[in-house]
Amino acid sequence: MDNERIINIFLLCGLVLGIGLASISLVKETNFELEEEWIAKIENTKISKARFNLQIQAFASDKRSPLSQEDRDFVLERMIEEELLIQRAKDLGLLSTNTMVRGTIVQQMINSIISGNNIVDIKENDLRNFYNDNKSFFTSADRLRVRQLYFSDSDKNKASEKAEEVFLYLLEGGDFTSASKMSDSSAMKLPDTLITLGKLREYLGPSLTKVAQNMKPGEFTDPKRVINGYKILFLIDRVDAPIPEFSSIKDQVRSEFMKRRDDLALRNYLDDLKNWYEVTRNSE
Repeated sequence: MDNERIINIFLLCGLVLGIGLASISLVKETNFELEEEWIAKIENTKISKARFNLQIQAFASDKRSPLSQEDRDFVLERMIEEELLIQRAKDLGLLSTNTMVRGTIVQQMINSIISGNNIVDIKENDLRNFYNDNKSFFTSADRLRVRQLYFSDSDKNKASEKAEEVFLYLLEGGDFTSASKMSDSSAMKLPDTLITLGKLREYLGPSLTKVAQNMKPGEFTDPKRVINGYKILFLIDRVDAPIPEFSSIKDQVRSEFMKRRDDLALRNYLDDLKNWYEVTRNSE
């Protein structure tokens, strides 16, 4: 095992433990610390007593006997060594160049940002309002009538460029019948009628069928990459299954409500970060 791999393992363990236990303070971090609020200092970085106490609590939960002074000293030394590894990793540039380390930090930050949502009670009235505003999302399609355009890679005709050209034509108001003359005829022809999702899946496969399920009549997709080419789907008509009762899918509604709430919390926090820090873009 080479030195870099050893450093990575120690660093990741330290990051997961340290960032995980300090997640509450990550989002609302402050640089103001009184002298009596830290228990150790490495260069200019302080290990706060609050963080030390969190580590002590975690260590105590794994022990049956009361903690001794030796145990407390042990925890402090491990925290100092963890900070030394992180400081050294910074000096070596690992926090900016090592994808595994960066991925761990990013995921822990995301977890800390949305963790506050977990302590907020979700009122049933909020769930019902969310359900009423998104009934179409919770209603599955029963039968669909779909057409497709196919652009093959086989004859080296630059399928991607051709598919994009037809897509732009449709965006500008071109009709689908004319667009079909610009595509290849080698795709399996779909029945020109409403068919079940199971039958449609036999023609399009699961991924494109799922895309079609979320479309409204008259809508078409951008070019979708498939084996040996690209496809554009056009939804002509759909018949939906009966709208489910709120009580029968309450757990599903709650799950989607929480997902969108977390997504919004993360998006708002990222927007705030762009205002807190100076960001310079050098793209062409």
